[in-house]
Amino acid sequence: MGLSGQVPRRVEAATKSGLLDLIDEALEAGWSLRRVCHVCELAEVRAHRWRARRGLGRLADRAPGGSPMHGLLEEEATAILALFEEWGETDRSHRKLAHRGSYLGRFWVSPSSVRRVLFVHDKYFRPLPKPGRSRRRQFPDWATYTPNSIWIYDTTPDSCQF
Repeated sequence: MGLSGQVPRRVEAATKSGLLDLIDEALEAGWSLRRVCHVCELAEVRAHRWRARRGLGRLADRAPGGSPMHGLLEEEATAILALFEEWGETDRSHRKLAHRGSYLGRFWVSPSSVRRVLFVHDKYFRPLPKPGRSRRRQFPDWATYTPNSIWIYDTTPDSCQF
């Protein structure tokens, strides 16, 4: 952790090289790696990792993005958009759409991947329309409305005369 209290996200290769040279000089002078890292405010694990990478000649950071093996193919994105056009009004959810894609055998991706593809292509689910307001029914003509009264119906066989 640096003096500002935050861990630096990315350190340039030249800075790493300079810090590693400083660490090497301190180790030659008899300091322990733990003490040097404490004084330089550098994590020991990071120092070990940098030293190993320097030995392999790969001190510079790799480009972000991870392995393309886990990325979506263009065909999968096209299939997601086609399924959205076909079933979007019915499913109304990226989760349901992802499951439908696997049921139909068109694509096998996570619901979050479906959501990302739809967001990138500016596609959104429309919410269900709100139900209309109900109207109050009129009181029947035979009933008189009296406040604080309860209407009770007698449906026993004795009361029903045919």
